Order: sequence, then structure tokens, then C-alpha cells
Amino acid sequence: MRLTVLQITDTHLLESPLATMHGVNTQKSLEAVLERGLSEVAPDLVLATGDIAETPGKAVYRRFRDTVTSRYGGPFVCVPGNHDRQVPFESVLSRSRHTAAGWDIIGIDTHIEDHVEGYVHEAELRRLDAELAAADGDVVVVGHHCPVEIGSPVFDRHRIVNGEELTRLLNVYNCVRAYVCGHIHQPFDTFAGDVRILATPSTCFQYASRNADSLLDDDSAPGYRWIELGDDGRFDTGISRIDGHVRE
Repeated sequence: MRLTVLQITDTHLLESPLATMHGVNTQKSLEAVLERGLSEVAPDLVLATGDIAETPGKAVYRRFRDTVTSRYGGPFVCVPGNHDRQVPFESVLSRSRHTAAGWDIIGIDTHIEDHVEGYVHEAELRRLDAELAAADGDVVVVGHHCPVEIGSPVFDRHRIVNGEELTRLLNVYNCVRAYVCGHIHQPFDTFAGDVRILATPSTCFQYASRNADSLLDDDSAPGYRWIELGDDGRFDTGISRIDGHVRE
């Protein structure tokens, strides 16, 4: 038995489905990524790791939900990003824990309203601690912000402020295999102790890695991450991208 997961992130949906950001129609780009991803894998779970909306409101979150559910009928777990707003987000989307095939997928909230950087509040750390202690199998924790430095002056200022506290907690429990996030609009793969830290390209525009001259990376297409979780603890993952950009 295995659990196949499709991660999408940083969709940055705008109030109008015809609107663009950095020259990319974020709605059409999300649709293109979903269609490509769902044709490549048949997921048991979809993860949406924050910055769902650039202009947050119930209507935008409903459009995101409907865009996903019109193409995919299974469960999906969402966590908020720094561009999201808690009240409309939680009125439409769920970050409920998902358990299947010997795995627990646990979402955490790393966003602070009206701030770019991330933070995991004490109450959220206590909740995560309790959920990890109760886990029966292997665990993937899902958030928006990265808890470790990636080697970029811009994004390292915007990581989880108390990221070391979070990674210490994750390493207390041998069951935690990975922390999966977004925010940096680029692939990233490292370890914090025994826990794998993974970030994923955006479904719309991409950011340049490390110390590039421009923040935007116009050469990299929108993408997504697939994850294969085996009931024997096997963890396989990879990045895929669509062909080109969805520009207006």
C-alpha cells in the first residue's frame, strides 16, 4: 500500500480570474499545473501549502477550492501563507490532519497576519507536539514558510523566526520524516537533523535561487511536487513543471 501526494503551492490567486501578476495569469497557471499534475499522477491527497490568495477573500478561496475539486475528488489539506487571511481562509478551506496508509499528514500554521516572515506560535507548537505524540505511523508535517536558511539573503529574512524551535521539536519524534513547504517559489531539499526539508516551485511565477541579479526567474516554468509514501516508511519525491508560462 502507498499514499500518493500532489503538492501545489503559492497560487497567488487574484480577485479577478483574468488578472495577472508579474505577467502570469495565476488562475490559468494553476489550472495548467493541476491538469498536468493530475495527468502524471493519480493522487490520494493534494497539499496546498499557502499563499493561496494574493487578494484574500471568501470568493477567491472558493474559486481555488472549486478549481481543485472540479478536477480532483479526493481529500486535500491546505495551510495558510503570509498573503492569506485567517478568517476567510478557514471559512472555506481545511487544514485537518489526514491519516492513510500508515502515514499522518499534519498541517501547521506558520503565517503572521500582515507579515512576510513566518512564526509558529506557542499554542501551535503545543498542538503539533500533541499530534506527533499521538501519531501511530510515519509523519509528514506541512507548513508554508521554510524553517531553515536556504542561502538567499531575501528569503532567509522571511523564514520561520523560531525555525530552530520547530526543527528541534520535529527531531524529538523518530516518526517525522519530512517537513514540506512553499513560500520560496523554487525547489529546495535539505535536512534539519533527521528530518528532510522540502520546498516546491510555485504554480505561477518563480523566484531566482540564491544571489541572482533579479528576484524573478523568468526561465523556470510553474511546477509542483509529487510524493510517494510507502507503508514500509519509503519516501520518494520529485519535481515536475509544465511546458512554459501562462502569460497574458
